[in-house]
Amino acid sequence: MTNTSVSIFEGKSIVFNRKKEFILGLWEDICNRISKTHAELLSSYREQVTEIFEDTKKANIIDLSPLECLLDSLFKLAALYDQERSNLADKTSQGEKLELISKAKERLESFKLEASEKVKKVSSSEKKLKRVVKKLQTLQQERENLQGVIEVTQKEVEEIQTKVSAVETEVSSYDNINLLTDEDSANLEEKKKNLETSCQELINYKFCLD
Repeated sequence: MTNTSVSIFEGKSIVFNRKKEFILGLWEDICNRISKTHAELLSSYREQVTEIFEDTKKANIIDLSPLECLLDSLFKLAALYDQERSNLADKTSQGEKLELISKAKERLESFKLEASEKVKKVSSSEKKLKRVVKKLQTLQQERENLQGVIEVTQKEVEEIQTKVSAVETEVSSYDNINLLTDEDSANLEEKKKNLETSCQELINYKFCLD
């Protein structure tokens, strides 16, 4: 006859083990989350972790005081770290200082270069302005000379217009003049010949004294 072992169902032991597994799993999860959290954010988890521990302690399965001390120490250090970061917020590291100086020097050189370009532009503009002023003075003199020529020429134009008006009047008067016809010319020529003949006869006349 073979002896067979009979398993004994112990309910309390099973519940205890399950609770223990749950607590250990919970602690592992907390440690995992803390390990992946930046130091700057650790303090923000304190309230949540404390609440979990308070609920877990009520189960009274295992002694959590050592873990609680470790967590308390961790969060105290996190608080000190936060305080120190706050105190140093207005201070700058050597690397940041050098970076700020470097950027400031870059801006300084940029502004110096821009200022140099502006100075060159001002100098060039001043030279152009002098040339323009000189040219304007020359143009002003030419303007005055041309104004004098215009005034003289205007007077000459007025005189010529007076002469033109007189000639136009003269031309208009010719509209009423009697034209010399061919007949008039023939008569005039005949009278001229008669006159010349008469003159010749007068010259050739000799007194008869016999």
